This record gives sequence, C-alpha cells and structure tokens, in this order.
Amino acid sequence: MKKRLLALILCLCIALMAFPSLAGAAVLPGLTSKIDYENTDPNLYTIEIDLVNQVLTVYQTATGAIVFQTLCTTGNEENPTGSGVFKLGAMKERFGYFVAYHQYAQYWTQVVRGIYIHSVMYDSKKLSSMSKSAYNNLGKNLSHGCVRILPHYAQWIFYNCPPGTTCNIVKNRPANPALKQQLKAQIPAYASYPQPADSHADPAEVPATVLYANVPVRTGFSASRDTTVATLGAGDHVMLLQLAQDWCKVRTGSGKLGYVKTAYLLCDPDNVQVTTGYKASAKTYVYAAMDTGSKKLATLPSGGQANVYENPKQGWWYGEYNGVTGYMRTKYVKQSTVYVFPQLTVLPGGAAGGGSDAQTPAATYGARVAPGIIANFRSLPSSDGAVLAELPEGTPVTIVSLNGSWYYCEVSGVYGYLFRDCVVGN
Repeated sequence: MKKRLLALILCLCIALMAFPSLAGAAVLPGLTSKIDYENTDPNLYTIEIDLVNQVLTVYQTATGAIVFQTLCTTGNEENPTGSGVFKLGAMKERFGYFVAYHQYAQYWTQVVRGIYIHSVMYDSKKLSSMSKSAYNNLGKNLSHGCVRILPHYAQWIFYNCPPGTTCNIVKNRPANPALKQQLKAQIPAYASYPQPADSHADPAEVPATVLYANVPVRTGFSASRDTTVATLGAGDHVMLLQLAQDWCKVRTGSGKLGYVKTAYLLCDPDNVQVTTGYKASAKTYVYAAMDTGSKKLATLPSGGQANVYENPKQGWWYGEYNGVTGYMRTKYVKQSTVYVFPQLTVLPGGAAGGGSDAQTPAATYGARVAPGIIANFRSLPSSDGAVLAELPEGTPVTIVSLNGSWYYCEVSGVYGYLFRDCVVGN
C-alpha cells in the first residue's frame, strides 16, 4: 500500500514538472487582476470542460496536444454550469473567500460572471483545512456552478491562461466510464496529496475610492439573487481583490467582502502608490481625550488608515480618521506602509458659484438624479446656495469633483452642486 501511495505521488510530481512553462512573467495592464503570469498569450491554450464525464482538459491550441486532463466538479442540478464557448474573464484571486458560501478556494480564474475555475474548497486559509469531501467527490456535479479541480491544476490555469483564453464547456460528450476511472486512479489519497508550492508574489491589491452614495456591496453579481452585505458612501475607500471592466471584488474599510460595479469606483490599477502612514493593527477607537474612559468618537477597524498629526503624550496619537479628529492609542495604531487612495479630480476654479463658463475637468463621471426625488441643483455646496434648477429623477449629471457631502456637477452646460445622496451612478 505504501509503495502504491509513493508511486502516485511520484507520478503527480512528474506531471507537474512536465507542464509547459514560459519564461518572462508579466502583469497585464488595465482593469484586470494583477497576476504575475507565466504566459500572457490567450491563444496558446484552450480549456474544455466536459459536463457529462466531469473532466477538464487543457490543450495546446495550435497542435491539439493535451497539456493535462483531470476530474472536476461542476454545478449541481439546482445550480448547473452552463454550456457554451466562453473567453476567460479578467477576475482572478489567489486564495479567496466565497462570501455567499463561507468557504475558501485557491487560484480563482473567472470563466464568465460568477463562474470560476478554482481549487477544491478549504475551511480557512490554512492548507491543512482542504475539504476532504470536496476532494473525494471530484468527478461528481456537486458545486454551486463553479468548476473545482485539484489545487496544482488550478494553479497552472491561474498563471498560464490569461483573460481571453477560450473555454469550451460541452454537454454532449458520450459517457466514458473508463476515462473517469483512469483519472480517478491518478488522484492520490486525501492524506497523501502534496499542496503545490508557489514562488510567485501575491497579486497586488488596488486601492479605490467610491464615487457615489448608497453603493451596494453584494455577495455576487445579481441584484435579485444575491444579498447586499454593506452599503458604501461617496468618498469611502475600498481595496480591490479582483478587477474587471464591469465588476470588482472589494474589501471595505470594515473588512466586509463582496462585489461592486466598477463604474462606481475610482482607481488607477497601473499606478498604485504607497506611502508611510498609520494603520490600525486591531480594532480600536478615536477618543475625545487621552483616556480610554473618555467618549469614543469613532471606531477604527483593523487595517483602517488614520492621519496622525502629533504624539502629545506617550501612548497616544492625535489625529483623524474618516473625518473625525481625536486621540488614538499608539499600541494599536502603528506606523506602516499604506496605500494612497485616489481622489476625485478637483476642477480649477470650481469652488465658485454655478455658471456655464467653468473649465473642462481632466476627468468626469457620469451619473443621474436618484429615483423618487426632485433634486435642488445649487450654486454653492450648501443648502444656503441659490437653487439653479429643480432636477427630476433620472436627470443625467456629470460629476466633476466631491466637496465634502456635495458633488460639483455639470448639467446641460451649467455647473453647480448636488447633495451626494441625490445622485446615483449610471
């Protein structure tokens, strides 16, 4: 029995060494997850997923030669994996959490919308927590729609199949029990499976700023089927874990995970800036005085970035978090490398009242008046500003900059201010 296990592990190692690998890793530009790819040519490989036999095969596109073939797990009867020819999406994640299902997986590669190819499931980010049932059930259709495979195969696809790679999901292959039995025999026993090593740097997270008020963070891509786990306000900061043109997976300042429409976010994924700043190592507070018994003015979550102005007394900082000024404990707020979040473009001279002769800004953002209201379009960022127009719901507006709780906007050639809760993204 021991000899058989050793032979299986040796075969697995030989298979890993036989995988083709291209020199010259590269990170793709633009709104795409920042993966250190080993191959960036989307035409080099083709993926086929056989729903009948639960088999995933990777081919060399030019020759049709099989790179590898393995059992997989696709969607169950309630959540079937759809068939068709797809181009892999831009969203990837190295070791991510499924918000809707409370489990983890390694090496996510997006097929289309919320369907990914990824490893079998884990209960945590510890490699020892790999799900035994998910591992042993490879070859059966038991997932929520995604395609599960062994971690080392998911790793290979992650680094070698960039966005645009063809993925053909087929449902008309004849049953092939002999092939399934052959592939099942190649899988080591659960206790003997060697987790793959990975020398790549973790994909870079990208800082982003929320453009609008009342932006939902969802468990998935559907407003009807998925749950809203958080609501973001204009100017809030998030970290992007997965990036694409239409959606991003984000982590909020309070640690919530979910999906947000990319159109609601301001980011520059190819020019991420970091600086020395102050970050909370654990949940703490902004206090009214240098005394933990004083009033708590704000909660500073773990990972939250604060602005520190001075160190008035040992053990205390004086600074600001999220617009609230007060005192923070040096025990929990520590100097570290922090991300620089992008800011809305400020229009030169834009602080003046409304008019039609304002300069054209370097960047603007399309939006509209929120449903169910008539918005007062004002000359100043204040309820004291003169009303330039009353804008009915759905009126198109162009956001130029954010001034506190007010957007500086252009509407039909006239510039003025709208309260941010009156505006939603397109």
